[in-house]
Amino acid sequence: MSVAIRSFDAVEHPLPPTFGTCFVIHDFLAPHECADLIAQAVERGFASAAANYPPSYRDNERQVVDDPALAKHLLLRLRGRIPETITDADGSTWRLAALNERLRLCRYREGQQFRIHQDGVHHRGADERSRLTFMIYLDGPESFDGGDTVFYADGPRAEPAVIARVRPRRGSVIVFDHALWHAGEPLTRGRKHILRSDLVYRRVGPRVETPRAYAGHDGYVWTLQHLADGRVASGGRDGAIRVWSPGGMRHTRLDGHAQSVLGLAQTASGRLVSVSRDRSLRWWNLDSQRCESAVIAHDAAALCVVRASRGRLATGGADGTIALWSDDGDELARLRGHAGWVWALAIVDDNTLASASEDGSVKLWDLREARCRMTVAGDRPLRAIAAKHRADGSIELAAGDDRGRVRACSIAGAAIEPVAAFAAHDAAVRRLRYFDDGSLTSCGEDYRVRVWRDARCIYETAHANFATDAARIGGGRMLSCGYDGVLKESHILQ
Repeated sequence: MSVAIRSFDAVEHPLPPTFGTCFVIHDFLAPHECADLIAQAVERGFASAAANYPPSYRDNERQVVDDPALAKHLLLRLRGRIPETITDADGSTWRLAALNERLRLCRYREGQQFRIHQDGVHHRGADERSRLTFMIYLDGPESFDGGDTVFYADGPRAEPAVIARVRPRRGSVIVFDHALWHAGEPLTRGRKHILRSDLVYRRVGPRVETPRAYAGHDGYVWTLQHLADGRVASGGRDGAIRVWSPGGMRHTRLDGHAQSVLGLAQTASGRLVSVSRDRSLRWWNLDSQRCESAVIAHDAAALCVVRASRGRLATGGADGTIALWSDDGDELARLRGHAGWVWALAIVDDNTLASASEDGSVKLWDLREARCRMTVAGDRPLRAIAAKHRADGSIELAAGDDRGRVRACSIAGAAIEPVAAFAAHDAAVRRLRYFDDGSLTSCGEDYRVRVWRDARCIYETAHANFATDAARIGGGRMLSCGYDGVLKESHILQ
């Protein structure tokens, strides 16, 4: 692609400035440039995004291309139209550094869409990160119907109002704040192609921060694990695991994963295990702070891990399988039966594992025989599951779906009885955990963390974005985390 400077007379501002940066430059690329990019992408080949994103979230095809030269050319053409500096509310100033050379090209077919979301921040250390989304529409109404980019006043909680709609036009580029909630509407005809990247900014001057507890992760924090010695481990989008001292003012950092750390557990021998979007399962020695072993656990993202009996581990993946592992890293069995992502696992007893899946079902697995012995079908994708023992000897299972509902049932032998069904959140349930006092804690995409007893909310706290996990840390305290990158300590009042 040439670096010819083009005249951009047609600039559109879909949103009022109070919502943040958002503008469209029409004719940013010429028709032949768009056609060339599409042809090159088709020749390379598109693949389903299902290995990295659940179909209920997005179901398009994509490819990832590292092209520093093209990124530099596109930035040169855009320069002068984008903010050279961004100043945050705390006074921090950031200067434009680059267009992320990791380009994502996406193809949407009839019926495909990308539901409401925010674009994640790409961190290159504490002082360099992406701030603005950069997206080129490579075709338009001549190729498809539908597929508008729609902006919302808030996240997926409580059906937010549409505040702007952008109709794709071939060669147009749209630039907007990562924090803006948006969606790509379903196509009703044809095919749509886009090229997506990020505008990266570098901090100007020294980083000034007031020391605070549990500060350290760059970006989303996905998962927590309370350790036997009283410390807490956390895993984040930055690929790091942090092990926090009580109070959260000091921590050690464990590096090894190449992508988001999605699940943590502690083995009977005291080692920490982790799973990641990079598909691996790792064993960590907490004394030496070293990874002792690693395996590729799944053919797609490894989503969850739990400690089972007799020194075993179980992992669930976006490939729809569950794997059983020895503490030495040997695969003992592969459990198949789900038709979608295995989001969450829970240990029921020494021989029984429960799983919750994107396919809407809960399955109970016999670990000795490595087979499914019971399936409870549902009508919505499930994202969370938890289990506890009841006073009558039965097991209570709670599962949370993508609409925020929690359904609990008791299981005794082959008998299943409903216990409760309630709206726990105004958006998807991200995590469920039963704690020693019998209460149930839920985390949701409505930013809330709630504690329940007999389907009644007895405590609530909130994050500034999706709440992803919670752990009890003793003394009536709870630690929670979320997409806001914050680990928040709360005192539960009951």
